[in-house]
Amino acid sequence: MKHLITASVLLTCLITATCLTSCGKKDSTTSKPKEELAMGTWSINRVQIKIYYNGVFNKDSILPAKNLPKNFVQFDNNADFQYCFSSPTINSGTYVWKGADSLIATTPSTIYRWKMLTLTTELFTVVNTSTNNPAFPGAKVETYQTFVR
Repeated sequence: MKHLITASVLLTCLITATCLTSCGKKDSTTSKPKEELAMGTWSINRVQIKIYYNGVFNKDSILPAKNLPKNFVQFDNNADFQYCFSSPTINSGTYVWKGADSLIATTPSTIYRWKMLTLTTELFTVVNTSTNNPAFPGAKVETYQTFVR
């Protein structure tokens, strides 16, 4: 009986250890600095807006994506920037990191001011908060964007 209990405990530990090591997600974090992690081309996976009037939540919507020709954002190592979401034209300009989590990209037609929420080797999420969006006068608009590789 004692051998049966010992064998059962060992078998349970072996199964648990196997599941923990083989079923776990691949770690996509790294010790690289944000400037290096963000570099390269990312597909724009989702753009979501949240709208507030007088501090009261009003609407949450995911913007439909049209691949014209494709939705992407690109950060080059010489501070060049490209952005294209549901548009036949690409916005090109430059970008700069400010502080620990702010990314500002400037193009002739738009200034993108993003706060970094998540940055790994495979996922990059940002948010922009605006109170002067012409499509929603008088509203606070939070625009969340998810970039993936």
